[in-house]
Amino acid sequence: MKIAAVVILYNPSGEVIKNIQSYASAIDQLFIVDNSAKPVRLIQDSFIGKPNLVYLHDGENKGIALRLNQVIQLAKDEYDWLLTMDQDSRFSSQTLYNYINCVSKFEQKEKVSMFGTNHTEKIITGDFCNSVSVKHLITSGSILNLKVESEIGGFDENLFIDEVDFEYCLRSILNGYQVIQFTNIFLVHNLGETVYRRSFKTTKLSSRVLHSPQRLYYVTRNFLYVEAKYKSAFPAEIKERKKILVNRIKNNVLYQRHRFTVLNYVMKGFLDYRKKRMGKLK
Repeated sequence: MKIAAVVILYNPSGEVIKNIQSYASAIDQLFIVDNSAKPVRLIQDSFIGKPNLVYLHDGENKGIALRLNQVIQLAKDEYDWLLTMDQDSRFSSQTLYNYINCVSKFEQKEKVSMFGTNHTEKIITGDFCNSVSVKHLITSGSILNLKVESEIGGFDENLFIDEVDFEYCLRSILNGYQVIQFTNIFLVHNLGETVYRRSFKTTKLSSRVLHSPQRLYYVTRNFLYVEAKYKSAFPAEIKERKKILVNRIKNNVLYQRHRFTVLNYVMKGFLDYRKKRMGKLK
């Protein structure tokens, strides 16, 4: 089983070195794609010149979808599978080796578009390779079947970032492929900035995941785009995603320091979707 990996960077912290090291030795080829304006010196000092590593940087932030497609084209002739990672994600200990073993022995894996991990809680009971069929996986920690990608096409570059993974999963399922999650394979993943705020309703202090106003622009606009494409085929999934979107916006409006800026970007996301303005935020 020949597997490459890609991690996409954007102004990463020093933590990214440890994250990359958690999976670099378990795969055959690593592509580091840097969306930062200037090359990240930490990456150059730690990885450049090492075998089986390609560092790509052109000084532009081209988002997630285009960069994934770029690496897919570089990898697909030699590799069958592509591990896709975020800069703030990592595996612990021997987890990735176990993960790859689970994929390798999965029956009819040629019918699977994407394998993924559990990133919300650790489940340690039952078979280590216990798997379930799902409708959605996050990009980070997923292992992409490159032969399926050749058939159904790459990631939708209209989306730039956010909903990139959701759209690809739904398109895979519509084309007759499965999306499989290994519930006992755990990925350490940061979903956003976690802060502690008092609830307006209960006054209790609790954690809230907040995002930048620009990120909420993409979350809003891209959900509307995916909803229009897939609502008729996946009504339950779209309904659940809409509830998540409303909750994210509500939390950010109530608990962000700059709530009016958040509202402006959410509204801009809505208006740009209506005007069919996709891709990178202008």
